[in-house]
Amino acid sequence: MVRKYYCDYCDRSFPDNAEARRKHLDGAQHQTAVKLHYDSYRNPAEILVENARHPPCRKFLETGHCQFGLSCRYSHVPPGIDFSVFDPNLYLSQNPYLLMQQQPQLQKPRPQPQQLQLTRYKLPPGLPKDLPPSLRPPPPSGYDFSNAPQWG
Repeated sequence: MVRKYYCDYCDRSFPDNAEARRKHLDGAQHQTAVKLHYDSYRNPAEILVENARHPPCRKFLETGHCQFGLSCRYSHVPPGIDFSVFDPNLYLSQNPYLLMQQQPQLQKPRPQPQQLQLTRYKLPPGLPKDLPPSLRPPPPSGYDFSNAPQWG
């Protein structure tokens, strides 16, 4: 039986041998996934200041938007902005789309939320009609908590 190695960063399994593991760890997809994982714990303002030293992103300069957000390898800082004078947090608050770290090839499909089904309560036949309040089903309109005392 072949043992499998599971990579938490890439959400992939492969045979657990030295060659396969080295090949996976040296791969661009794994290195990108590891960088995205650790960058998700960093302060976005620090990432922005660090990326300001890179060459400018052509897509960002042409359209004012880049699909990669802060994970882009190029700078999204317009020429002339100096973060020693300008607050990077203020810049991020004015450009919230930079906070979206999108990597389409690494995203997992999200399950669609299921529609909530309202349950209609009916008393089983044969039960007495004068049940205590704790055993009665809730009213269809819900309970009125406006007159309830505040707890805590």
